[in-house]
Amino acid sequence: MWTGRKLVLTLAFTALVAVAFGVSCRGFFPKPTISSFVISPSAPTVPLGSTLQMHAFGTDSNGNPTGDITNKITWSSKASGIISISTGGLLTGKTLSTSTVEIDGNYQALTQQSTNATVCVENADPASFKIVPSTSTPPSNNSFTLTASADAPVGGVQTTVDITSSIVWTSGNTLVTITGGTDPVNATTGTATQNTSVLITAAYTCNGTTNTFTTNVTVQHP
Repeated sequence: MWTGRKLVLTLAFTALVAVAFGVSCRGFFPKPTISSFVISPSAPTVPLGSTLQMHAFGTDSNGNPTGDITNKITWSSKASGIISISTGGLLTGKTLSTSTVEIDGNYQALTQQSTNATVCVENADPASFKIVPSTSTPPSNNSFTLTASADAPVGGVQTTVDITSSIVWTSGNTLVTITGGTDPVNATTGTATQNTSVLITAAYTCNGTTNTFTTNVTVQHP
């Protein structure tokens, strides 16, 4: 027969055993820790005057994903004058540059994760893209230069931006050769048998969108 006193003692003992077992299990099976992480996107392109969010995702010591750990990462930029990054992983495109910027993520003593980011002009007015030759009537056997620009919202203000260094150039006639340089770009002319119009094409790509625009120069017969 269970007396009231025996029942109370038995229930109390059962409760103590359960608590002890729980503590013991937690001791034998500690919560897995983050053993590695990756950062994303792997090669971000940041709009000039705008932002892009980085993310970090962890994996625990059992190989299981731990989810988004972006806010646990210590973020840094190797060139904050071009691309800066906040403590929460938010990139800001500050200066247009053809150089890539190393973005680093660190978590405790784990291996640092890095990626290379670039800045481009996004959402530019398609009608604003233009090529400006140093002369529209270059002489034969001579040289001239080319620059390119576009109007885009930078920090909420419509701004004319020099995009020369990021252009892919094409000449529509061997009479004009794009010889190199970044800003301005250098071009040379051959010998025109008559005044000859040559189409110059420029292509600018930002985050998968390519704008192509043209101008004509007339190479002068000597």
